[in-house]
This record gives sequence, C-alpha cells and structure tokens, in this order.
Amino acid sequence: MGVLRDLALILLAMEAALGALMGVALGAAVNYGLYRARWWRVLPRYFLLARGYLRRGQRGVEQVCRRATAPIFAASAARAALSRMLGVGKKSG
Repeated sequence: MGVLRDLALILLAMEAALGALMGVALGAAVNYGLYRARWWRVLPRYFLLARGYLRRGQRGVEQVCRRATAPIFAASAARAALSRMLGVGKKSG
C-alpha cells in the first residue's frame, strides 16, 4: 500500500508541475504573439482605457459603501453622544 500512496503522490506532483508549465507556456505564447503582431504600441492605450473603467467602478463602489454605512455611523455617534449625556457606563464611586 505504501508504494501505491507514493505513486499517487508522484502523479499528483507531476500533474501540478505540468499545470504550472502549461500556464507559463500560455503566458509566453501570448507575449510572443503580441510582440510579433506589433501590439506593444497599441496595448498601452487599451490599458489606459481599462484603468479608467476600473477607476470609475472603484469610485462607484466607494460611493455606494459610503452611502450604505453613513446611517450606521450616524446612529452610532448619536448613541455615543446620548450615553455620554446620560452618564451611562460611569462608575459611581
């Protein structure tokens, strides 16, 4: 049984190594294809456009989160002010 376990571990390691090599080979093929197609001059424009859209999406998410959490912070601040005015939590002694 120990031999089968070792064989299974070796096969799993080979599978992981081949998967990693496939990822590296795919990345290299994409880079080579972009180099051969002379896209390195055009690609930065697309990256700038994508970055602009990502920034716009990020600002939208920030605004939504700010609006969603504002009532919670306001209620917490009001509760803290009220408990301070009433003296809740003070030790008498």
